[in-house]
Amino acid sequence: MNGRHFLIVIAVGLVTSVPAFADDSKSPAVTPRQLAHCMIKRVRSSNSESYRDAYRACKDQLESAHSERADTMTAARLPEDPKQ
Repeated sequence: MNGRHFLIVIAVGLVTSVPAFADDSKSPAVTPRQLAHCMIKRVRSSNSESYRDAYRACKDQLESAHSERADTMTAARLPEDPKQ
C-alpha cells in the first residue's frame, strides 16, 4: 500500500509542477523527470522525510543548480574587458 501512495504523490507532484514549467519558453528550470528522480532518492534514503519536504528540497536544489549553470554560461559569453 505504501508503494501506491508513493507513486500517487509523485504523479500529483509532477502534474502540478508542469504548468509552472510551461511559462519558460526557452528551457524549463527543472524537468519533471529530474524532480521525480531526486524525490525518489531522497525518500528512499530517509524514511523520516515527508514527500512534501522532499519535493521542496529537490525543487530548490535543482533550481539553484540550474541558475548557477545559467550564470556561468552568461559569464562565459560576455567578454571580461570590453573593448573601448
